Amino acid sequence: MKLNNGLKIAIVYGSVFLGAGFASGRELLQYFVGFGRVGMWGLIVSGILFALVGWSVLTICRREEITTYNGFMKFIFGERLGPIMEGCVAGFLFCLFAAMLAGAGATAYQAFYLPFSVGALVVGLIVFAVLCFGLDGIVKINLFLAPLMLLGGIFIGFYSFLAYTAPAFASFSGGGRMGLAWLLSAIVYGSYNLVTGVPVLAATSKLAVTKRDAMVGGLLGGGVITLLGLSMSLPLFLYYTDIISLEIPFLHIARDYGSIFSVLYLTVLVSALLTTAACNAFAVMQWLESRGYKNKIKAAAVLCLLGVLAAHIGFSNIVIFVYPIFGFVGLFKIIVILIRNFAGGNLRQG
Repeated sequence: MKLNNGLKIAIVYGSVFLGAGFASGRELLQYFVGFGRVGMWGLIVSGILFALVGWSVLTICRREEITTYNGFMKFIFGERLGPIMEGCVAGFLFCLFAAMLAGAGATAYQAFYLPFSVGALVVGLIVFAVLCFGLDGIVKINLFLAPLMLLGGIFIGFYSFLAYTAPAFASFSGGGRMGLAWLLSAIVYGSYNLVTGVPVLAATSKLAVTKRDAMVGGLLGGGVITLLGLSMSLPLFLYYTDIISLEIPFLHIARDYGSIFSVLYLTVLVSALLTTAACNAFAVMQWLESRGYKNKIKAAAVLCLLGVLAAHIGFSNIVIFVYPIFGFVGLFKIIVILIRNFAGGNLRQG
């Protein structure tokens, strides 16, 4: 079946956010579930950010005939600030890439009792192979794995929630943080994820041939990830006290429903690890190419090796301490993008 360009963009865009932190349940616990029921409103706020920014980036790229992330950043922030912001984002993309490899190491240890380094190295090698094929490799791996992740993740979330015998939220002890902290957490979550999403969108913007392609790619991508987040958060409430300290919370939940369910979950988790690691690494490669590094194979090999080494910082440490820092950088980026799109488009029409 041949997919239209808007749907292709939506699949790739949505896959960017389905990394180890999301599919493992670690990010959802940290940024939403810990606030109680109001955290679900936070997920919706993040989803709206994903949709609006995705649509805006694709619209700007199409309107200005921009096909690279380097060109997009220069248009948004100018010739001086653009390269500085681009460098900051490239640093965070590498941190996210390392986090995906760390998630692979944690999964190998928690699920199969293998050394952490084995899981990180295997995923690093697969990403290296994907990078050798450039954008075509990124699109193909996402088109192959993303439907499995999305459908599998939604099924796992709702099934584990509905199959739980205790009343919903009965054992949940979170939600003690009041005020608007949940909203700030949602914005930070959306912001740091969009630090990764924007480079991938800029790289795939050449697929946005029409206004409809841009709208479908951005809005549908944001909508699907919101639905998936809501469905996978439900069982996290139920098991909150048992999983709050685990690296891969959802693996603990999956084991309660038998080996078949565990295999399905591991398939979703590994798919999420691979697609997000590949997307992040690809975005870093795009940045390196814009800086004159033309030997793609050598650059990909060095990047993957450094990622494996950095992964040993630890998955939870990266999620808890590194992600929020870049969230505030991403927030500034989001504000400028939205202004550039809506205000800029109006000025051009006027």
